[in-house]
Amino acid sequence: MDKILITGASGYLAHRLLVIAAAFGEVIGVARQRGSVHQTVQAESVDLTDNVATDQLIKRIRPDVIIHAAASNPGADESQMEAVNHRASATIAAAAARVGSRLVMVSTDVVHNGTEAPYADEAVASPINTYGRTKALGEQAVLAVKPDAVIVRTSLIYGLEQMDRGTQGFVDRLLRGEPLVLFHDVLRQPVWIDSLSNTLCLLACKHTDVSGVMNVVGSEVISRAQFARVMLAHWSIDTVDMITERSGHGIDGLPMDLRSDCARAQALAIPLPGVAEVVSLVT
Repeated sequence: MDKILITGASGYLAHRLLVIAAAFGEVIGVARQRGSVHQTVQAESVDLTDNVATDQLIKRIRPDVIIHAAASNPGADESQMEAVNHRASATIAAAAARVGSRLVMVSTDVVHNGTEAPYADEAVASPINTYGRTKALGEQAVLAVKPDAVIVRTSLIYGLEQMDRGTQGFVDRLLRGEPLVLFHDVLRQPVWIDSLSNTLCLLACKHTDVSGVMNVVGSEVISRAQFARVMLAHWSIDTVDMITERSGHGIDGLPMDLRSDCARAQALAIPLPGVAEVVSLVT
């Protein structure tokens, strides 16, 4: 049975990833604070921005597999994004190479500028904001020292059992009585948390001959406005009088069209249902 180390074990993705990974092997969840790790798994504390401590942790555990799901998300301090998304990824890749661990890194479609969609799996990164830039640098650093790693570029992650970060932010704004303005022409392919988690585990433990960059997004192209409305409706949030829509054109650092081609995932027969399909299946 594989020993699977998962970074970002206190994050949103981890609340399903840790559960699904348990069917593939022995799971070790890593977070800054051991007590914040989701689920009942072996938990380890490490600050991923501490390169020495991170290297020592991986050397001590010697995992068969590392799923690097930790990230510093948009809205964080630029230096923190650089430390986590770029430098910590480089440290993890170097340590994985030394101990012989399989490495799957979670990246983002925001490494693209949004003007040349649809993006192929191997499309060269062209970021236009700090989050995308630091994730792209992390991708490059990982593949430079661990060319057999897999970089998974994904999109907006959502679940129907726990509210995602974006929707929670919208709800918080509405509860404060603030109007909500959504973009009707910013296109994404949100990915169901269970689909993404299962794919990460398959790439880590089953499809071990796969390497390089792979797009893993939902099959449905949907605007940010429509996606927000679907999620708010699922959570029974009354928004009739408080939402307006506008164009995202002209907003600095906002990629407009991040449609992605999932040819590599499709070749592996990995199911990636769209939002409407997931909602119809689960509700």
